Amino acid sequence: MQCADRYPGSPRPNPGFAGGRVLIAMASPPPSSPPACGDDAPPGPPPLVCVEYPGVVEDVGAMLCTLGGLDNVAKVYEEPNRRLELRFRPADVFCKPTCGERTRDAAFLLRARRRKRTRRDGTVERKVTANIVGTVDATFRFNNLCDFQYLPVERSEKDGEYRSIYDQVHFAGRLVDSSWLEAEEGAKKKTPLFLPPAAFSRMDQPQDYQYRREAAGEKSSSGAASSSGPAPYNIIGRTRQRRSHHAIFVTFDVDRIPERPREVAVDQVKVKFIGKRQQEEVRRRFEECPIWSKNALLAQCGGTSAVPPLHLKFILPTLAYYFTTGPWRNQWVRFGYDPRKDRAGAAMLQTLDYRVRAAGGARHKVKAKRNYANYLLPYKAMNWSKPRTAVINTDAFSNITPGGGDSSTAAAALSSSSEAVRKRREAEAKEQERAEQEDAYLFRPGRAPPCRQMFYRFKDLLVEEAQRLMAANLKTSAEAECDEKNGWFASGTDAQLREVLNECINRDLDEPAANGEGAGREAAGIGIGGGRKNDEEEESDSTDSDDGLP
Repeated sequence: MQCADRYPGSPRPNPGFAGGRVLIAMASPPPSSPPACGDDAPPGPPPLVCVEYPGVVEDVGAMLCTLGGLDNVAKVYEEPNRRLELRFRPADVFCKPTCGERTRDAAFLLRARRRKRTRRDGTVERKVTANIVGTVDATFRFNNLCDFQYLPVERSEKDGEYRSIYDQVHFAGRLVDSSWLEAEEGAKKKTPLFLPPAAFSRMDQPQDYQYRREAAGEKSSSGAASSSGPAPYNIIGRTRQRRSHHAIFVTFDVDRIPERPREVAVDQVKVKFIGKRQQEEVRRRFEECPIWSKNALLAQCGGTSAVPPLHLKFILPTLAYYFTTGPWRNQWVRFGYDPRKDRAGAAMLQTLDYRVRAAGGARHKVKAKRNYANYLLPYKAMNWSKPRTAVINTDAFSNITPGGGDSSTAAAALSSSSEAVRKRREAEAKEQERAEQEDAYLFRPGRAPPCRQMFYRFKDLLVEEAQRLMAANLKTSAEAECDEKNGWFASGTDAQLREVLNECINRDLDEPAANGEGAGREAAGIGIGGGRKNDEEEESDSTDSDDGLP
């Protein structure tokens, strides 16, 4: 509890306390109709918001701080679908909130004053006056459970006491380099592994759970019941099974390379009624090049017009196997081809895991494949069923001739101009679509990666400096062997290639500033860096549906 003591003055939570009512004045929108008594009628009492605070309030300022301040309360009040968050440790970013439900109410705040007056004859006169301070139309009640709290503490090996590591895992808005992840010389421990999720529990109210025997529990991992009883074949992630589509997954240390697909994968293509033309199109690509990524195949096969992504994920298991580890991870390899034995043909087809850092404002230039950075918890979701404002596109009136008229000449000119504009826009849209498809697997100067994590083949890095680097680092000796970490290249080639791509992107971002077209990367706070500085490779998720598995 040492971390909780870091913030003095905070209200003391009291689970057994019914809660004190805090009334906050809020500005309400003007009425839609004038009052019945005329414009000279005195204004009514102001609207108030009631918050049943689940604690003993000793400091009003500290109480408002736990609610996020008056601005946050006003923001929640304006949106009917929002819940009010309460954090008992507001200075701790890892504090999980408890949420208050908004309920409609019809009440008012009454101020009563009791006056006592003693007369000369010794009698006491008591008088009570009351007036309405404001009306209450909304009340926030904290009747839900608070989420599990995981304090940023670490147990000392010397005395066994817990010490705060808050300053080591939270930097209060300041940017740090990647050296804080590495251990200092002579130190045994690295940076604390403190990565709590945004929410531990999916529900904040007690739920009735019907204990029953699951059918999946009858199976075991080996297909037979063990001596201690039946064990489930999949313990983690039981709500979603692996969608492999009968593909063959291969690790780098496998002895034999698959020669043919599974029969069930071939039958699956027939069941899905996938045409022979589409299968031959993908087969021809594998004859030209034995190793492909899924995004590269989608771009080469004509996108959605020739081979749709829905069909490609069923065709791939019939023509190639999937590498999950090693230099060719997350790529499909033609059956019977072993890249570990072909240096000349497989070296330039190795995988480069390139990542764009989200720090420093890079998210303004490169979007995330999955928007986790701006993820909102379910209780913060907006109500999108509200009516939206209609927007008129001015491009629809750009071809109208001034003066109007119903002459045939003006109508013909308008029709011809509209047809030319339509064709020009269609050509531009097709060109843009083609460029975006190529960006999914090609790295070219002047174009930023479409996502913050990309898997490139070495041959798809169309940068002269990268091509020279790969040619210099290629193992050329006859005794050279293909290793799991670096493949057919010298150690550290991946890290050097990432630095080359970083410099290329940063150079493209700095060009507008040099030409006077923008504020530049430094002024805009945009900086891009990729990958890991060290050579530690990280096994990617083999169930990624965007690049790799279907």
